[in-house]
Amino acid sequence: MFSSLQTYRTDRRLRIFGLSLVGLMLLSSARAQNSEIGFESGGYQYLGDVARSFRLKNHSIGAQFFVRKHLGQALSVRWSLGAGGLKGADDEAFDVFSAKRKASFRGSFLNTDLLFEYHFLNYRSEKLRQYWTPYLLFGAGLYRFGGTDDLGTDYHLGIKLRLPVGIGIKYRLDRRWTLAISTSAIKSNSDALDNVSGRTPYRGGNPHDDDWMFFTGVSLSYTLYRVVCPRLR
Repeated sequence: MFSSLQTYRTDRRLRIFGLSLVGLMLLSSARAQNSEIGFESGGYQYLGDVARSFRLKNHSIGAQFFVRKHLGQALSVRWSLGAGGLKGADDEAFDVFSAKRKASFRGSFLNTDLLFEYHFLNYRSEKLRQYWTPYLLFGAGLYRFGGTDDLGTDYHLGIKLRLPVGIGIKYRLDRRWTLAISTSAIKSNSDALDNVSGRTPYRGGNPHDDDWMFFTGVSLSYTLYRVVCPRLR
C-alpha cells in the first residue's frame, strides 16, 4: 500500500510539473518576439550493463514538443516536454557471461528538459545570406522511467535528473520555418534502467557505472513574430 501511495504521489508531482512547464512555454511564446514552437522526433539508444554497444535492434522511438526563446544571435534556450522508449538485450557473442545471462528489458519514460543552444553562425539574420549553422546543445532535465525485464518483473524509477549534451545542424527554410538535425548523449544518473544493478548483484550489474541514453532526432520549428500595430493619431 505504501508503495502504491508513493507511486501515486510521484505521478502526481510529475503531472503538476509537466502542466506548469506547458503553461510556462505557452506564456513565453505569447509574450516573446522571435520565439519558436516546434516538434522533434527521432530514435533513442541505450548503453549500460545489458547493451554495451550500439545495435539497430535496440533502437526505440522518441518525440517531444518544444518552445525556443532566442536570447541573442548566438544563444537560445529551449523548453521541451516529451516521451520515449528504451530497450536492450545481452549480446550473446560479447562474452560467456552475457551469453549465459541473456538479460533484456524494455520500457518507456516521460521527460522534460531545459536546454541551451549555442549557434556558431548567424543563420537568423535577414541581411546575411547565411541560412544554416552548426550548434551545440546542453542542459538538464527530469524523467520518470518504467520497464519490464526478461524475467517479467515490472519496475519503476522515481523522478530522475538527466543531463543532455550534443551537437546539431540547423537550416532556415524561410523566414518562419527552421529544420534541424541533432544527436545527443544523455547521462541518466541511474544504473537501474535495465533492472540490472547493485540491487540484483547475481545478474552481474556494475553499480558504479550509470546507464546512458542517446538520442538522434529531426525537428521542425515555426517562428512567432509579434505584430506591431501602428498608432492612430
